[in-house]
Amino acid sequence: MRKRLWLSVGMLAAGGSLLVAASFAGAASSGTAAAGKLKSGGTFKYSSTTDVDHIDPALAYGTLSWDFEYMTALKLVNYPDANAPKGTRLVPEGASKYSISKNGKVYTFTIKPGYRFSDGSKVTAKNYAFAIQRELNHDQQGSFAQFVTDPNATNIAGGAAAVTGKSNKVSGVSVKGNKLTIKLTRPSGQFLTQLATPFFQAMSTKLPLGKEVVSVSGNDLPSAGPYYVSSRTPRRGLIVSKNKFYKGKRPHRINEVNYSIVGTVQTGFNLVTANQIDRGPIPPAEVAGVASKYGVNKARFQVRPRACTAYTAMNTSRGLFKNNVQLRKAFEYAINRKAELAQSGPYAGKVWTHLLPQGFPGSLNKQIYPTSKPNLALAKKLAKGHTRNGKANYWYTSDSPASVNILEIDRQTFKALGVSLETKAFRGFDIYDAAGVRSADYDVAQVGGWCQDYPDPYDFLNVLLDGSGIQAENNVNLAYLNNAAVNRKLRAAAKLAGKARMSAYGKLDLDIFKTIAPLAVTNISTTRSFFSDRVNPKSLVYQGIYNDWDLAAIALK
Repeated sequence: MRKRLWLSVGMLAAGGSLLVAASFAGAASSGTAAAGKLKSGGTFKYSSTTDVDHIDPALAYGTLSWDFEYMTALKLVNYPDANAPKGTRLVPEGASKYSISKNGKVYTFTIKPGYRFSDGSKVTAKNYAFAIQRELNHDQQGSFAQFVTDPNATNIAGGAAAVTGKSNKVSGVSVKGNKLTIKLTRPSGQFLTQLATPFFQAMSTKLPLGKEVVSVSGNDLPSAGPYYVSSRTPRRGLIVSKNKFYKGKRPHRINEVNYSIVGTVQTGFNLVTANQIDRGPIPPAEVAGVASKYGVNKARFQVRPRACTAYTAMNTSRGLFKNNVQLRKAFEYAINRKAELAQSGPYAGKVWTHLLPQGFPGSLNKQIYPTSKPNLALAKKLAKGHTRNGKANYWYTSDSPASVNILEIDRQTFKALGVSLETKAFRGFDIYDAAGVRSADYDVAQVGGWCQDYPDPYDFLNVLLDGSGIQAENNVNLAYLNNAAVNRKLRAAAKLAGKARMSAYGKLDLDIFKTIAPLAVTNISTTRSFFSDRVNPKSLVYQGIYNDWDLAAIALK
């Protein structure tokens, strides 16, 4: 499994930056203006200092990747192109209707006729069945496979056998005419929201079943949504073009998105300022000036909340932090959360100390560790006698000014505890690929954080902290926590529903961070965005589930 992760504080160079207070969440427009009132055509130029993690829909899992997946995917059910609350309510899309059996285990979707892929081929029920088969194929190692083969939560019948290679087909998925049937081994209240992730979009059967699509030219990667990826060169950029066969109701105003990678955050910012690109990064030092010049949520500078949590991972499986809860807690008390958040500049968000974001289902509005001033006296007391060899392997992202600054803050924090850092730098999503390997030798990984796939606490707590899913590579449990008691409690919570489910998860969230401290959570997240003067602010729609701007809805002046 790979990751619905975002990069280190301030590194969200595409403007998908960090945390902002809810008071800045006012919409710039309704986001549902009639298409006739907005201009069509043109190229939207978008830049960042980092590449997408993947472009293959079975694997793409970074927040930046999902910006494009929302443009290109045709899902069974989807979230509307609208601001909240409308944009957070699931509606049928590729399916005209669906039914759920009385026992909650069988889902039947009737596929809507008339949709076509960007290569002109028709969308049928077989394309959705193929997407599931491809996601769960052993050779593919799909990013979302673990979510839907969990015997304690969503478990597609036969899915585990496909993932392990015991079967070449997922037995619980079948097609008859225009109907797709999916059978689960147990009821799952989160299954529909999971189907709304890009992994289960209609996929062309031309795609290789067990092999990733990396470079793209023309219709190598056909999509059935409003757009498709027409070109992609890794570490250089990609182009998303309009699907001329799309006849659905979703907006598709611009002709294409041209995404390019710039060398530095400052370069990207200068290009947006000069209206040479239409969306790009904001260096922390420039935020106050941008807000003063353009205002907040008026046109060019936009700030929105995100269901994302920032953290630094402590590797509980090796070295310094293995069986060393005292030192992990010492770091929790010593970390200067306020100073670290400040490295992203103004409007960067809110300090936080546990995993479920504020306002997220199940989250309790409580703090466990210091939020404004570290408690160094207590931290040193906890650390005494537990620093072992006094050294920590510290990983971070070097192409983010904020991340580099946070490294220096953490260096002083660890020094106060009697630990020196041996650092290793990574660029972009490379840190996730490296840290996701089970044998990775870091003690501390300043990776960034986690954003919701769908609005359920399982997506944070079980995914990031249940050790039963740890594998040789592609891990997202970067604390490598594998605690039998925690695993058992997480599985028990996953079986609950309604208020009991949310109550259990809320209490478990606080309890894990009080007693085990696997991740040093520092803050909760928002999106700060800087647009060119060419972008019509009336077209801006903030997709609350995807935690970013709806690129399909954008119109140029």
